[in-house]
Amino acid sequence: MKNTSKSWRALIISLVFTVSLISPLTVSHASTPAARTIEPVNITNNNLVFDDPEALYEGARIVHNVTVDGEKGMRVHAKFQVKYGKGVPCMMIAYFYYDDADNTPLKAGDANYQDKKGHVSAHSNFTPAYDPAVYNDLQIFVPYDALNMESGDQYDLKFYLALYDRDGGRFFGKSGWYKFHLTMP
Repeated sequence: MKNTSKSWRALIISLVFTVSLISPLTVSHASTPAARTIEPVNITNNNLVFDDPEALYEGARIVHNVTVDGEKGMRVHAKFQVKYGKGVPCMMIAYFYYDDADNTPLKAGDANYQDKKGHVSAHSNFTPAYDPAVYNDLQIFVPYDALNMESGDQYDLKFYLALYDRDGGRFFGKSGWYKFHLTMP
C-alpha cells in the first residue's frame, strides 16, 4: 500500500509540475491585451536609419551686382549640411525681409521669385548624394527687379534660409537671420 501511495503522490506532483509549466503558455482571451502594432527598427551599419533629413546651417552671405542671363541681381551663397537625406530631392529657399522690428516681408515684383503669399523668395533644387552631404557654396540668384524697390534708395534687409523635402512635402530646417545692406541700382 505504501508503494501505491508513493506512486500516486509522485504522479500527482509530476502532474502539478507539468500543468504549472504549460499554463503560462496557454492564452486566456479575457486577459489578452488589445493588439498592438510594433514598428520595425531599421538598422544599417549599426546606425539607425532616419526617415527625416536634418539640416545644419554654417553660414550664408550675399554677393551684389551679379548678372545672370542678362538680369542684374544678387546671389546668396549658403554653407550647410544635410544629414539623413541621401537621395531625397530637396529645395533651399531664401525668404527676404526688411530689417525691422516687425520682420516685414518684401513684396515681390516678379511672380518667379515669390512665395504663396506674394513675398520675395528664391530657391535652388538639389538632391544629396552622400550622408551627410556637405554644401560649401550652394547658390541662389535673385534679380533686383524681383525685390520691388526704388532705384538709388538704401535698405537694411535680412533673409533666412529654409530646407524643404520635396517628396515629403515638409520643411526640415530653418536658419537664423542673415542681415545685409543694399543700395538699389
